[in-house]
Amino acid sequence: MQTKKTLLTIFTFLMVVNITAQKSDFIVVDEIAGNIEQLKVQYDGQPNVYFTEGIEPMAPEQIAIALETQQVADLHIHVPTKPGAIVFNSIAITPGKVENLAEPLKKWGNHVSGQVFIHSNSVFTTGTGIELKQKLEEITGLFFSMY
Repeated sequence: MQTKKTLLTIFTFLMVVNITAQKSDFIVVDEIAGNIEQLKVQYDGQPNVYFTEGIEPMAPEQIAIALETQQVADLHIHVPTKPGAIVFNSIAITPGKVENLAEPLKKWGNHVSGQVFIHSNSVFTTGTGIELKQKLEEITGLFFSMY
């Protein structure tokens, strides 16, 4: 009987630990995302959704600040893109600009346990896009992909 009680206690403890350890995704929507009104409706009232605004601080720093007190699974970013560039209202992240953004980008890696999804079908499709992806992954320690 004691063994069953002990096993039940251990099982209950593990279930509580598993539930509290589960992380949710974090959604970022840039203020110039092409379908921003639809995204506002889609994410209205949901936790872990952040809308960038203004140009200071720049979007990568805004995201780092928004993540400061959280540990999240995946980071989803809704932003205009073109091959080789992630185009926030405040800055276009290109391979040549990644090093200048290292400080806030490294912070992303401290708070995201999964990967970064850029909602785009073209950002990493060219040689420049692949270079951008590699530099972002090197600095953040996270895997970047298109969604």
